[in-house]
Amino acid sequence: MADIAVSAALVLVEEVFLFLEREANLKKDVRDDFQKIRGWLSTVQACLQHMDGKEGDEIMQKDRVRQVRDLAYEIEDVLDEFKIHVPQKFHRHRLSKYAESVVYHFKHWGALHDMSSEVQRINGRMNNIIDMDRLRNIISSEEGSSSGARVELYHVTPKEDDMVGFEGHIEALIHHLVGGSRSRSRSRRKTIWVVGPGGSGKTILVKNVYESKKILKQYDCHAWIHVSRGCKINEVLLSMLKQLCKGREESNLPTEDIRAKVRNHLQRRRYLIVLDDVWSKDVWECIVNALPQGSGGSGIIVTSRNLNVALSCVESSDYIHELKGLEWEEAWHLFCKKTFQNNEGCCPKELLEWSENIVTKCERLPLAIAAVGSLLSKKRQTPNEWKKLHDSLGSDYNLAIISRILLPSYKDLPNNLKNCFLYFSIFPEDYSIERGRLIRLWIAEGFIKERRGKTLEDVAEDYLSELIGRNLVEVSKWDFDGRVSSCRVQNLIREFIISKSKEENFVEVLAKSNLGIPADYKIRRLSIHHSNTRWSDMSGLSCVRSFFIFEFDNSFHSRIRKLLHDFRLVRSLDLQGAPLAEFHKEIVELTLLRYLSLRGTKIAVVPKSIKKLAYLETLNLKHTCVTKLPFEIYGLKFLQHLLVYHYNVKKYVIFDSAQGVEVPAGVQGLSAILKLSLIQVNKHQKIIAELKFLVELRKLGLTGLKREDGRELCASIQKMKKLSTLDVCSSYKEEYLELDDMDNPPILLQRLYLKGHLHKFPAWVSSLDSLVRIGLKWSRLETSPLEALQAFPNLVELEMVDAYTGNALEFKVDTFKELKFLHLEQIDRLNMMIVEEKAMPKLRKLTICKCEKMEMLPLGISNLTQLQELLVYDMHMNFVDRLQKNSEDRCMIDHIPVIHSFTLGINQYWSLQKFLDPFHHKESVFSGKKNPVNIQSLDFVSAFHLYSELSSVFV
Repeated sequence: MADIAVSAALVLVEEVFLFLEREANLKKDVRDDFQKIRGWLSTVQACLQHMDGKEGDEIMQKDRVRQVRDLAYEIEDVLDEFKIHVPQKFHRHRLSKYAESVVYHFKHWGALHDMSSEVQRINGRMNNIIDMDRLRNIISSEEGSSSGARVELYHVTPKEDDMVGFEGHIEALIHHLVGGSRSRSRSRRKTIWVVGPGGSGKTILVKNVYESKKILKQYDCHAWIHVSRGCKINEVLLSMLKQLCKGREESNLPTEDIRAKVRNHLQRRRYLIVLDDVWSKDVWECIVNALPQGSGGSGIIVTSRNLNVALSCVESSDYIHELKGLEWEEAWHLFCKKTFQNNEGCCPKELLEWSENIVTKCERLPLAIAAVGSLLSKKRQTPNEWKKLHDSLGSDYNLAIISRILLPSYKDLPNNLKNCFLYFSIFPEDYSIERGRLIRLWIAEGFIKERRGKTLEDVAEDYLSELIGRNLVEVSKWDFDGRVSSCRVQNLIREFIISKSKEENFVEVLAKSNLGIPADYKIRRLSIHHSNTRWSDMSGLSCVRSFFIFEFDNSFHSRIRKLLHDFRLVRSLDLQGAPLAEFHKEIVELTLLRYLSLRGTKIAVVPKSIKKLAYLETLNLKHTCVTKLPFEIYGLKFLQHLLVYHYNVKKYVIFDSAQGVEVPAGVQGLSAILKLSLIQVNKHQKIIAELKFLVELRKLGLTGLKREDGRELCASIQKMKKLSTLDVCSSYKEEYLELDDMDNPPILLQRLYLKGHLHKFPAWVSSLDSLVRIGLKWSRLETSPLEALQAFPNLVELEMVDAYTGNALEFKVDTFKELKFLHLEQIDRLNMMIVEEKAMPKLRKLTICKCEKMEMLPLGISNLTQLQELLVYDMHMNFVDRLQKNSEDRCMIDHIPVIHSFTLGINQYWSLQKFLDPFHHKESVFSGKKNPVNIQSLDFVSAFHLYSELSSVFV
């Protein structure tokens, strides 16, 4: 719907109107014009949102909706053009201090006059599109009508023969429903939630349970209700009563008596109710509150696409059963069964490769596999036909199938989540996007609304969790502390949101060679997936708000300058990994830029003209060649994320592997900064004292610290009450970190990395109950740090590199209760590791690297019953020999699924000793489903990054 564009325009109208009303002493006619636009947008938004909740969206013709959307975009363009002429004067979150004292000069009056003319023209177009009274009549007439939602008595889409691989699920549901209780007459009503994405087979699974003879004989009566969005409770209960009474005259009741009749009918009966496709907690509570407990052993089965709804509704005795798609063997069996019916379900060899590709693209969802298989069963069985269908997944026919699965979930999203969901269409197929990058992009787009008591980042994380809970986004990788590290959308979902984005003019994706765009087409967001597209020859780019490019060729450098010159209103520019060697002057002319990522480029110098980017919030220069920032960087008053560092990768974790950036004194000018990493302070010690003014900081990374800096640094850190990540490194390997003078450390600190010599472990750290990750590197402590670390209640990951000079580490009984990841490296004298019973009971991954004196396996390693991975790098051969399957010590580690030993040869290639354990057990860590990385063939840098992935080397 056009409400996405309308919402964006409405936010900008409010922002600009507030500024003009406060600073420009608006004339009455200009004020009236703005009020009219604001009122029209609000009315249109209400109408569109109301229509979107109904079964039919044809109330307003598609062409009229398109006109509304285009005009909303045009309003946004006019207001952004005005903002270009008054840089630094206002901001979407708050008026800047510059605006409070601004005096309009003559040049600004011209901009205001031009905008006034444009506003009048827009008002004229507005009147020609939709009459406001008609909109109000639509709303009022529809609100007075009966419910637009429908309640179906029996709604099952999949066919029974699509049940493949569900036997275990059926048994589990039956067991939880009627098993496990010897005295059923005294048992309370049971509730089972079956949760999964659209097309995962929830309905057909529950149907098989519902119709099972073992189930039917257990109940006196039963009913199946399909619950639509926005349904009315009386209609649900009336439909329920019709089934329960089986047509008797009890069902012919006035609606006001339905609740009482349902309760009376079920009060002394053992009943089974299925509520299929519940969308909200409110609907669930209305229905369940109308039902009595019934006779002992009554049950309710609920299906939902939204895990968050289930989690918010369940009680302690309820059961949630999640469906995530079929296993590969099951998905393949279903595909062959539906596709090769005339060949007894066997796939011909010549079709094997394309058949596997098609099943992969269906993401193992039963409904999608069955639909595609049925379609293929009617086609000629040739590789060319299979390839054509694979390449056309996303065509009108296939989108119709996908839309049937996903459209209800999409419609159920609030507007802000629709924006965030559609944003995934920007990224290529199978692309996993890092959480922080996604969140910062959402914020730059203006999708995230402030919420009392939460930062925009916190709200954005809530949005992401909501999309994951609704089974629309899946987690690619979890962080060590349980947060999402990266995420993606499944292929079928991506096809759906690309079609929706195209319909909304939300994003234009160029993914095919030599593909271009019509000259008169106005693009809002542009994403280049293929280097051979004609993206440098396009027109209509002046309206682009976001630009991404994911594939580069040799002509990129010349083409990008022309493209940047055409941009005027862009807010997000993501050139991650581009072959750029200089910071083009065209970039600093993009006055409205809020997000700029040049991560992974070869840029070495940031120009002083960076100050022109007055609205910039994120500047990502990670893994570039930038070593110094100009003083003008402090002119960016809205900068929140300044990320500038790169890795000097050599053999293992070396002292100067993380290279920071030098900045001039004056860092207190970054008053809005949230993340500042890594700053090289050894040439400007004054910076350490200036840090105390950055009270909003969440993440701070410093390198180049000297011993005498400790007291001042502690004083500054104590002012940062919201700090969650602290990473500090001394100026050289033997330099001491003096961090003892801190009486009131930031109590919200979750991640702490100390790199440099320590006389003793800082006492204040022990008061930080929120710590989940600690890294100690080159600490060279003479007493074991485990004494200070073992009591942390939430510690999940511990990394120690050259952190201890003793010869033994003892993990005592009942310590490190939450620890899941332990990394030990370069502890030169360590020859013994002892794990007592009940120590580290949740440890999942143990990495031991280059502890050359250690020849024995950890004593008590058999106590680590949850250990999933033992990874060993460049250890003594006696240690490695004890890992072999024919070793007498092998019985101590036989419970560990994955055991790998790596050796770095003189040719700088990692060698994996495969005799320890089958390589395929770990293929998901190294690469994808079918093509695991051959570690022996990795070059040195790639191998190191693989190593860092396995052992969490980098902060």
